[in-house]
Amino acid sequence: MPAEKTIVVFGAGINGAAVARELALSGVGVIVVDNGDIATGATAWSTRLIHGGLRYLEYGEIGLVRESLVERNRLVKLAAHLVRPLPFYLPVEGRWGGMWAAAARLAGWESLARAWQGRRGRGSWTVGVGLTLYDLLAAGDGWPRHRQVRAGDDGMPRIDTKAFPRAALYADAQLLFPERFTVELLVDARGIAAAAGTRFEVCTHRQVQVGRDGMVTISGSPVGGGPIEIRPDAVINATGAWVDRTLTSLCVGRADGVGRRLIGGTKGSHLVVRSASLRAALADHGVYAEAADGRPMFVLPFGSSLVLVGTTDIPFTGDPADARTDEAEIGYLLGAVARLFPTATVGRDNVQQHYCGVRPLPNMAGDPHLPAGVTRRHLLVRHDESPWPLWSIVGGKLTTCRSLAETTAATVLGTLEMPVRGTSRERPLPGNCDGASRVAAMLECHRLAEQAGMPRDDAAAVADRVVGLLGARAPAVWQQGGGRPSGPPAASPSGLIRGVGLPTAIVGFCVREEWATTLDDLVERRLMLSFHDRLSREAIMDVAESLSMAGGLARERVTEAVDACVARLADLYGRIVPRSSDGADNEDRTSQGSRR
Repeated sequence: MPAEKTIVVFGAGINGAAVARELALSGVGVIVVDNGDIATGATAWSTRLIHGGLRYLEYGEIGLVRESLVERNRLVKLAAHLVRPLPFYLPVEGRWGGMWAAAARLAGWESLARAWQGRRGRGSWTVGVGLTLYDLLAAGDGWPRHRQVRAGDDGMPRIDTKAFPRAALYADAQLLFPERFTVELLVDARGIAAAAGTRFEVCTHRQVQVGRDGMVTISGSPVGGGPIEIRPDAVINATGAWVDRTLTSLCVGRADGVGRRLIGGTKGSHLVVRSASLRAALADHGVYAEAADGRPMFVLPFGSSLVLVGTTDIPFTGDPADARTDEAEIGYLLGAVARLFPTATVGRDNVQQHYCGVRPLPNMAGDPHLPAGVTRRHLLVRHDESPWPLWSIVGGKLTTCRSLAETTAATVLGTLEMPVRGTSRERPLPGNCDGASRVAAMLECHRLAEQAGMPRDDAAAVADRVVGLLGARAPAVWQQGGGRPSGPPAASPSGLIRGVGLPTAIVGFCVREEWATTLDDLVERRLMLSFHDRLSREAIMDVAESLSMAGGLARERVTEAVDACVARLADLYGRIVPRSSDGADNEDRTSQGSRR
């Protein structure tokens, strides 16, 4: 038997996780390494859509749109608990606007396209042609075809009908929590490797050193476990916006030219808005429109009570970790909302939080003032001057993470002279459930929650919330945790994290099963509490207490960790966390924009 080959994947974002899963399916040993947590980069800062990319048609990216539509349909079926269809409303101002500009852009004459764009945006004829092609590319997938409607029709978003008298309806999908999706990719990869008897490790919050002989040393885990030393058979750099910095840290001489950047990232910011009038005006549709300057933007339902608005697209060359949303971007996005929804009163105080990240777009020659025109297709770059076969993944998007992983794995395995033994084309995520299977998971969670001592009314709401996060895996929160953590926090005798509808038992589950190491991991990327409209300091304290009981946080550091988490939410998100969920609506939030 030949010795098992092991590949190191740097980066635990959605691309790195998808590649790790694909490699595991072919019987390769995989070690995933990240100096942060799972999904801490661009994965968490996206617009949270699974879509074909309607606007890519203007730039002639026909193949990318078709690939994206195929993957959209696949993910809705294989990750139904996380990826759900969403109807979109595309308002237009007139009939003919944008036709000549679209033709010029398709021909590659971007400067001429901008000159011909005009002030009225794309008209109904231009939009209709694009959506007809979109329908044709999605043919056979069972999705509804687009149709034209008049603004103001029943059930439609309450857009300004004078400014936008017509609209088109079409369908795409929403991935509310790509952080959860990424975690499940790795959970599945671990299960695949366990069944095959191959190596699989996820090393988060770790540092890496590379010796001249190609030996890779991964630092020990912050919660125990010694360092790892390995000379990998291949390395994949999937660190997103940090790709160039990772290559520098690996001391790799690049055949593509020393000093030439692979990443030409752009900063994109989003707002999470708490406005009952705006949420009602959406009518459970996503709105895809243009800002006053022609920049594409989305206004999306974000759960039952919030609205997600995005995005900006600003060239960025600094450390991606330093990117922050600024007041100019907030004003720009709020202005776009006001233009579309003048009767929905949305001001700065309605911004619950914002988030910002750097897209790992290719550094391509062209117009630096038109980042929207940079391809969203991924590139796989081989580096010949390295101690082992090394590739960097540049670009990509949420929708095509699986197909990106499939092609990447095939390339790497081919170089290693190994066969592709399987792909994920028909493989559901571990939590996949819909319809009857979702109901079954909820009933089982309800039963287990009551058995653990939770009141019946609380148990029903908790079951819904836990299944929303974990899908079919949700019952394991109680089955493996023995009901609730031994001795729940005194502040939460019911076994519930106060105000957010989750059991304290889920903390231990995330530590045991999902590589949650820090309080931030739990609040931001496992339990998704950072977006919860009733998040409070007392809720974060309950999570920290439960983390301590699970062995992940020293008891004497609980208050310090909570303080740091609250400060981080203010810095990264502009989110001011009240002391209690009861005080969430009374808290003075005018300082949101000043702490970034």
